Amino acid sequence: MSNTEEPAPLRLLVVEDSELDFELVLATLIRDPVLAGRAVRAQRVEDEGGMREAFARGPIDAVITDHNMPRFDSFAALTVAKEIDHDLPVLVVSGEMSEDLAVAALHAGADDFILKTRLFRLGSALKKSLEAAAARRERRAQSLRLQQLTAHLENVREEERRTIAREIHDDIGATLTALKFELAKLAREFAGGTASARLQSMQDLIADAVTASHRIQHDLRPPVLDAGLVAALDWLVKGFGARDGVRVRFESNREEIDLPVTHATALYRVAQESLNNVARHAAAKQVNITLFEALQDVTLEIADDGAGFDPRLLSATPGFGLRGLIERARSLGGWAEIDSAPGRGTTVMFCVPRGHSTAPRLTDPR
Repeated sequence: MSNTEEPAPLRLLVVEDSELDFELVLATLIRDPVLAGRAVRAQRVEDEGGMREAFARGPIDAVITDHNMPRFDSFAALTVAKEIDHDLPVLVVSGEMSEDLAVAALHAGADDFILKTRLFRLGSALKKSLEAAAARRERRAQSLRLQQLTAHLENVREEERRTIAREIHDDIGATLTALKFELAKLAREFAGGTASARLQSMQDLIADAVTASHRIQHDLRPPVLDAGLVAALDWLVKGFGARDGVRVRFESNREEIDLPVTHATALYRVAQESLNNVARHAAAKQVNITLFEALQDVTLEIADDGAGFDPRLLSATPGFGLRGLIERARSLGGWAEIDSAPGRGTTVMFCVPRGHSTAPRLTDPR
């Protein structure tokens, strides 16, 4: 006895107005050794309505369509098939030998173009098309898994930042504040004494530590984000200009933009990291930041007039690289791109959908 399971029957939809040609296609596939004796279950339809009814009845592995029919053609069949399943293999069979027609069919999404006088190619073409479709689906699944992993890692990173910021505020901040009060008491007790100057120096150091603690907390989880994305970006830009001495201008077409926290945080982080890169590498004199809310999405653009670089180098750079930026956007259903060249500055664009998310929004009290 053999434990080898027989392969599942091949479910085909044949778009063909001729019963005779349908029988010929079916007989050709059944006899073809390339399919290794795999059972073939085929149904014939003649138009769009028939195709949609067939898809509604159950899964289809591949579509074989005649090119020219009285009420339908291969291009219309391709449109319906790809609308149902973008990866579904579609093979066009035609009695007309035309290079232009074959190229047009392939450009429209057909996996292969086969002449009726060369039907012996049908089995091997179908097998290759099924393998190519499986590979496309696997790549799509891998891309989806990568997007989900990226989103998960970003969420974990943001949660870690919130935790660290909270601990800095609750532990280090409280300790520094207590130490500041104790030094103030000592300064009053030793006022005018020889230790007064040293105590004042210690108070200044504590004040610097408190300021640094607040800055780190804001970098990790800016409380200003709770006031809204536009306000947070405005605060970030003003701080950058004052700290780094670079002219920076921020514009938004809305005073408030309602977004899920994940989307707003991502936009803020992109602006933050872009400005950090400008400060470290660009030697720019001017930075323009634009936030634009459209009907379906929100786009952030950061453009500087600095040194620029070859964007191809980003693929080999860890951290804020092009691939990481693109995956971060894709994980939110958006897109991203970087445009730069040596001596021509850099423009970063990051777009996320406004969408309907179940995640809390910035205006949410949660």
